[in-house]
Amino acid sequence: MNTTIRNKIISIIIGIFAYIVIANIFHILLGGKNDIALGILYIYSDILYATGFTITFLFYGYNKMYKILHATLSIIFLLIYLYYWLIVTELPYERFLYIGLGLLIYLGETGYLKHCGHH
Repeated sequence: MNTTIRNKIISIIIGIFAYIVIANIFHILLGGKNDIALGILYIYSDILYATGFTITFLFYGYNKMYKILHATLSIIFLLIYLYYWLIVTELPYERFLYIGLGLLIYLGETGYLKHCGHH
């Protein structure tokens, strides 16, 4: 396997791991541990983020078609992620932490891949 691709995959795994660890810290600190509906929301959000993040960044880089596909998938993924957190009315303040966390990890991954020359 090419070292560039290996580094990209490792970077994606680290990004997903960071999101899940920090999101779980939010879950513990902000409550909702005993609420099954919120637990399902958290799990769904984590799975949605991990799936969208992985698919989006696997297409990052190589040629013009992949760049267009990456941009399209990024827009779709981020809009779905934002939509599902913005419709949650039970977490009026916490949802912005999750949105901010998701965007921060996403922008960090984009910056890292640009810095490493995966474009």
